[in-house]
Amino acid sequence: MTSKAQDRILFVSGLGICFAVAGLSVLIEKLVPGDLLGASIIALFMGTIINSFFHPKWIKPALKFTSKKILKLVIILLGASLSFNVIMSVGKMTFFVMIFTFAMCLGGGFFIRKLFGLNWKLSNLISAGTGICGGSAVAAIAPVIDADDKDIAFAMSSTFLFDMVMIALYPIMGRLLGMSDIAFGIWAGTSVNDTASVVASGYAFSEAAGDFATMVKLTRTVAIIPIVLVFAYIGRHWTGNQHYGLQEGRFCANALRNYH
Repeated sequence: MTSKAQDRILFVSGLGICFAVAGLSVLIEKLVPGDLLGASIIALFMGTIINSFFHPKWIKPALKFTSKKILKLVIILLGASLSFNVIMSVGKMTFFVMIFTFAMCLGGGFFIRKLFGLNWKLSNLISAGTGICGGSAVAAIAPVIDADDKDIAFAMSSTFLFDMVMIALYPIMGRLLGMSDIAFGIWAGTSVNDTASVVASGYAFSEAAGDFATMVKLTRTVAIIPIVLVFAYIGRHWTGNQHYGLQEGRFCANALRNYH
């Protein structure tokens, strides 16, 4: 057997494991009483547990394909099922909520940095990741402020750890609080960081809440553009480096594209 043929077999086997975990998660969801946990949440934690004990190198190409390509395709199909007019109305409805969220994250991050004496770059990376779009915002802003690798890794880890906890707790908390689908969608869409995590928590609550949370999150993600421009100016002004600008803006765009 040739090396390419063996690689294809291993790739298909890896895809089979991914789809098996997804199918098992759907089955477990049906067995859990009270709709407390959605299949996406179950799949997330199953993957985390499996990765802790079973992570051979041959499965990595399949994992990368499913987490990058298939996830993007699913989000595209999800967007194709939504009405543009509905998306615009949701954006108008949640605009001031998102502005308040950004102000709280960035302002709160400033005071926390002062209180604990944190590095300003780390503080702003965490604030942007929390207020805008999780790892995507961190990856976009890090080049324009010349953040250290350690700060980037810490900011990424903190946003993803928060997402993992909130994916499990948000649907349960929403039901205990008696939230409507719209209320939960706004809550999840404006407070959960990563897009995939918003989708997971939203649909774990209900299909309508998932649609609404996704639309809110997509509207919120647009804020990456002005925020990156602001931080590009701050980074140049703070460091005194006059080489930031269009060059760093292109680097930022490439970093965001590669992250996704």
